[in-house]
Amino acid sequence: MELLKNTNVDFISKHRTGFVLSAVVIIIGLVFLVIHQGPSFGIDFRGGVKIQAKFNRVVTESELQAKLTEIGYERVKVQIDESRNEASISMGHRPEFQQQLVNIPIMADPGDASAMSLQVSSTVEKSHLLEVGETVELIDGNRQQRNEIIALDNMSEGGVILLTFANPFGIDLSENANIQVQASVGRILTDALLEGGNGWQALAGGVNVSEVGPSVGRDLKWAALWSVLWSIIILLAYISWRFEFRYAIGAVAALVHDVLITLGLFAILSKEINLPTVAAFLTIIGYSLNDTIVVFDRIRENSQSLRGTDYVTVLNRSINQSLSRTVITSLTTLFVVMVIFLITTSGEEINTFALALIVGVLVGTYSSIFIASPILYLWNRGQQPAS
Repeated sequence: MELLKNTNVDFISKHRTGFVLSAVVIIIGLVFLVIHQGPSFGIDFRGGVKIQAKFNRVVTESELQAKLTEIGYERVKVQIDESRNEASISMGHRPEFQQQLVNIPIMADPGDASAMSLQVSSTVEKSHLLEVGETVELIDGNRQQRNEIIALDNMSEGGVILLTFANPFGIDLSENANIQVQASVGRILTDALLEGGNGWQALAGGVNVSEVGPSVGRDLKWAALWSVLWSIIILLAYISWRFEFRYAIGAVAALVHDVLITLGLFAILSKEINLPTVAAFLTIIGYSLNDTIVVFDRIRENSQSLRGTDYVTVLNRSINQSLSRTVITSLTTLFVVMVIFLITTSGEEINTFALALIVGVLVGTYSSIFIASPILYLWNRGQQPAS
């Protein structure tokens, strides 16, 4: 199936226009990044708490703000989806979050390294009791972390709390060891939502809490950055081996172009960048590369079959021959991600993911024609001896 037949567009002659247009869009995005002091990172990268809650009626932003202010959280970001009676509440990391640590003394020595239960003080406040599946730390008498455990169950027995946990590393604890638990900020906020007020209440089971510590967020930020950089470096090496170095330069330039434009648009729209967004960026890199490789493969074939023909003619013919396939592939992909974008609400991670892919598909198709291929033309012209 061919959507566009026998096209004969002189794309290469328009390379200056393409370069200028791309430069303007990238510069605008960079200006907004500077104005916003960098990308708007979500809690995945900056740490904090995010709650998705479903209510028994429509809740306004002012109602939620008032309730959160009442319990001491004034500066939070609230997004309401009235059609679903849902709200998204997020806040960045705050210094007091790290201070909410509780030391629970161990009342009985587990006896041996393979012990699977601990008895701890029954005087601990209820809000600090361990939840099933919660990660806690074991601290010895010298205040050193011994290891982490996952609480599997907790119950009251004989005036003390019996904590059952998995001990895969065979930790041998002394009697003066403590269990150190960080009070869950998300749990505090969830309790406030479940209590409700003014006739509304969060539905049990309809509250989803995500908490990320600042150090974890920082590690994730660096991991995401390196994943993008390494993917580009590996692609540079692969295309240099599979084609030629000049092809690799053109392809990587197009990839960087696509990521910068998408990142700039996110800055302009003040959209948060989180882990799904990074996955979208990596998907954009793969999708854009696929389009570029198809064009490059046709250029390489025509360079052999049309030996002696002007290189500009070879480039234009190759782009026109692969144009129908490129447009059809882009339209089918665009249709799917557009549906995802339209049926989800702003603020949802899947909505942001779809937005990044929409931009990436459009820009990736453009860059394969107006960025990657013209770079081959400029490279070839630079290799020719001056007349």
